[in-house]
Amino acid sequence: MGEWLRLNGPAVLACALTAYRLAAVRSWARDPAGRAVFVILAAIAASTTVNTPWAYDAVWRLTGVPNLARLVSHAFMLAVAWSVGTFVRQVGQPPEGPRRRTWGEAAWPALVLLGMCLTFALARTPVNSPRFAVRYGDTPGVLEYWLVFLCYLVPVLCHATWFALREARQTENRAVSAGLRLIAVGASLTVLYHLHKAAYFACRRVGADYPDLLRAPLDMLLVPLGVLAVLLGLALPSWWPARLRWFRDFRLHLRLRPLWRALYRASPDIALLAPAPFLTELVTFRDLDLRLYRRFVEIRDGRIALEPYLDARVTDAARREGARSGLRGQRLEAFAEAAAVDAAIRARARGLPPDGGAGTAAVPGGVDLSSDAAFLGLVSRAYRRLGAR
Repeated sequence: MGEWLRLNGPAVLACALTAYRLAAVRSWARDPAGRAVFVILAAIAASTTVNTPWAYDAVWRLTGVPNLARLVSHAFMLAVAWSVGTFVRQVGQPPEGPRRRTWGEAAWPALVLLGMCLTFALARTPVNSPRFAVRYGDTPGVLEYWLVFLCYLVPVLCHATWFALREARQTENRAVSAGLRLIAVGASLTVLYHLHKAAYFACRRVGADYPDLLRAPLDMLLVPLGVLAVLLGLALPSWWPARLRWFRDFRLHLRLRPLWRALYRASPDIALLAPAPFLTELVTFRDLDLRLYRRFVEIRDGRIALEPYLDARVTDAARREGARSGLRGQRLEAFAEAAAVDAAIRARARGLPPDGGAGTAAVPGGVDLSSDAAFLGLVSRAYRRLGAR
């Protein structure tokens, strides 16, 4: 199973991300960086798929050219290197827009590909073998082929690594910064792998020993780890913020539950639906935005229903107690609000509104829906702790 994942896992993951990206084509079709991401994903998917044993054999049977899959895979790697450079330029583009590629920059990979085709044709590799390096490491033409390939791959990926790390330090977006750093790691691992293979071919050519203790782990780990790092780096900026927001909303929805249940018990008419068991809410993921908004509105409605029982003296006393405990800012206001709501719920249960102290001067909270919901989350947590005490 582990060997299958090493040989086929990167291809499966790259193909899945490419298909997912293609399904959302309308969201990035007009964005140059989005198009570069798609090209990178598609080229990685093609390169890794061609290198899988079944595809490697299929290319030979379809064309009759032994080891042609190796050349095709490396041609797609040139496209990956080109697109990675385009992507990091798009991320760090100046206000006037990205610099256009010149004809010289476009001719460079074309000449390298031509040189790869010539050296591949001159090298004698008559037997199709996925273990190309082991079988033909000392064959004339193979080292030359690899060196021509590195003439484009290494400098472009090294420059992309430097550029990605520079932009990662400058950007304030954590997801973009993490994604660029992962791309830099993946590019570095790719460069290291191909330099390692060039050294291996050079040793085989001159008859020197290349240590197996070094070759085996590098062959096994560098390519999968490099592909995985690049794929995660590309997916992170677009995938992580939305998922992070969902997890934050889900956590807030659960955090509001104690306060919402207390207000529901005091005024059942504020809610459209009765409270579900906690385990049910824990495994219910649909319509989270609607459920969170409804819970927020129902909490505010419940507080309005408690207005005749709110005592400003309780709020002031709780604020002083919280300040003595070291609370400050929003946490102090949330503690005072939780104490006032708790006292109001108890007063309503007894049917005894406060004497001359009903209401508060202002309703504490945030300046908008998001910040107000976050404040109510602090109130709910403070209320739960009051109940525990």
